[in-house]
Amino acid sequence: SVAIGEFKELMDRAKKGSGFSFVDLAADMTGIRFAELATDPQTAERLQQTLAGLDSELLFFPSIDGLPEGFDKQAFKHRYQQVDSEAYKAELQEIQRRIGELALYQG
Repeated sequence: SVAIGEFKELMDRAKKGSGFSFVDLAADMTGIRFAELATDPQTAERLQQTLAGLDSELLFFPSIDGLPEGFDKQAFKHRYQQVDSEAYKAELQEIQRRIGELALYQG
C-alpha cells in the first residue's frame, strides 16, 4: 500500500501533476495503520469505542505542519535524489514518528 502511494506521488511530479506531497504520503501511511487496527479482532472494538462521538481527526491523524509538498520532478531530484536516499527516508521516518506519537496507535 505504501509503495502504491509513493508511486502515485512520483507520478504527480510530472507536468500538470500536483507535485510530490509528503502530506499525501502521511495520509496513506496513517490510513494503513488505522486499517490495521480496525481489522484486527484484538483492537477493533477498542478503536470503535475510542472513535465513538469523536469530533476531531487529531486523535488519529498526525500533524502535517512542515511536511514538504508540491515538488516537481526536478525539485524532488534536487532535494532527495531518489526514494532510497537518506533525506527521503528521513521524511518517511518523521511521518512514522508523528503517527507513533498519537495515543490511538500506542499499545
